[in-house]
Amino acid sequence: MKNLSEKENSEWTFKKNIVRVFAYLFCAFLIWYGFDILTSSPTTPKDKLRGIGVIVAACVYLFVDIRILIAKNNRPK
Repeated sequence: MKNLSEKENSEWTFKKNIVRVFAYLFCAFLIWYGFDILTSSPTTPKDKLRGIGVIVAACVYLFVDIRILIAKNNRPK
């Protein structure tokens, strides 16, 4: 049982928090970049797909990571 509680607490280690901060910043950059691609004046259908793809990929990562964190915090102890 002690191993399980150590595993749950290891989600909030310093290293994981730093990685998570940089990953969230990178996702914010990707979302901005995707919108920049979509709003640039000469856009082709390929550019529009690229912009939407970048935004979706960043949002999926953020959604999944936050959902995992919420699920781990809501587990009964």
